[in-house]
Amino acid sequence: MLSRASCIRPRLARGVSQVLADPMAWNQAPVAVTTLSNGVRVATKESFSETASVGVYLDAGTRNETKETIGATYLLEQLSLTGTAKRPMAKLEAEVESMGAQLDVSYGREHSSFSMHLFSKDLAQGVDVLADMVTSPGIANLDKEKASILRKLEVKEQPTRAVIDDRLHACAFRDYSLGFSTTGPFDGIENLTQAHLKQYIDSNYTAEKMVVAASGGIKHADVVKLAEKAFGSVKAGPPVIGTTKPYFCGAELLYRNDEMGPLAYISVAWEAVPWKSPDAVTFMVMQSIIGSYKKNAGLVPGSISGNRVINSVANKMGVGCADEYECFMRFYKDTGLFGFYIVCDEVAVEHAVGELMFGYNLLSFSVTDEEVERAKRELKATLVNGSGSSMQSCNEIGTQVLAYGRGLPPAEMMLRIDAVDAEEVKRVAYKYLNDQEIAITGLGPLHGMPQFYSMRQKTTMVRY
Repeated sequence: MLSRASCIRPRLARGVSQVLADPMAWNQAPVAVTTLSNGVRVATKESFSETASVGVYLDAGTRNETKETIGATYLLEQLSLTGTAKRPMAKLEAEVESMGAQLDVSYGREHSSFSMHLFSKDLAQGVDVLADMVTSPGIANLDKEKASILRKLEVKEQPTRAVIDDRLHACAFRDYSLGFSTTGPFDGIENLTQAHLKQYIDSNYTAEKMVVAASGGIKHADVVKLAEKAFGSVKAGPPVIGTTKPYFCGAELLYRNDEMGPLAYISVAWEAVPWKSPDAVTFMVMQSIIGSYKKNAGLVPGSISGNRVINSVANKMGVGCADEYECFMRFYKDTGLFGFYIVCDEVAVEHAVGELMFGYNLLSFSVTDEEVERAKRELKATLVNGSGSSMQSCNEIGTQVLAYGRGLPPAEMMLRIDAVDAEEVKRVAYKYLNDQEIAITGLGPLHGMPQFYSMRQKTTMVRY
């Protein structure tokens, strides 16, 4: 009887998992969430510290733009630190510096954030500053700052990784706002006015889309009072209208430039799952199975790595076929992207892409228990070996409440990861990756890039 009981798969023990996932059982502070009368959510995680981090997280980004307001989020990001209606730029900078605080503003595809790291005693002042930046952004400065913003956009060199990711989304979701650019260029941005920005803000900076998150030496009740005072007057938006899930378009978008240099930059992606999918954790384990690699970096050389894909890439042709690669997983509210980004020499493009495609293909047919256990250990280490700072904790809380509607304890994630085995990986990979459409983008000397139909054929086993 004991031997039979020990063979029960972990994911079947739902009741046990829910009990052990209680943060207090793991000596962790729980994430407390309170919803204000207007719909703003306040989430906090207390710790023993003299510093704290507080932020306002918005369920809004480039995905909320329309064809008439493309580039609005970029303009708002650039204008965010130019001052507000109450605080001109000089006063805003002086106030932040007087607190010894660190201010950060970020706009993404689905989420945006305004966060601040400060001393706990300055929490009230920090919340007031963030509320001013969110509820009274400096769109009145557009006419004065527009020329310099556009000039900066033209001359600024974007990281190649960000450009490839941007073009991959444009290829995969070309007919939907999820494929709009986050790095530029933005068609028609020079024609955007204050009215366009105000329309974007009124539509998206609403109460039900806001999360006020705090972590560190704070009290939940104090943060709720401050949030009620600062954000209690924010109006709720209209009822949510059902939206169409973005259609994933299998296609390629290549920018061949043989004079760019010896390195080619390529990214390939499959359509994956959203944040709340039951298969989301399995995708995270699959990401860890493929892993990431950088030539001549890390403690263990790639040529002797226990990771099959890293080992194959590092030993191809005796010298390796790629300088680096990364497996990525992008979660969104109703879809996702799972794929790889690779940098390789122009003469090794076909070999590098072939090794990665074969490695992804093996997820559907030939995953061992040893590989899955190694990937689970590495994934757990990645989740818990962060900086441990209150800023990181605050960002995690804000993102999780926007994505899941609650804070997700690390203990619960550990149990969900433990419930994944090799058979589960093969099931999920076969369902979403095997013989499925792919989106491809590349930049640089791509004369060795396989044809699209050949790449599509590599998504399944070709047996003779």
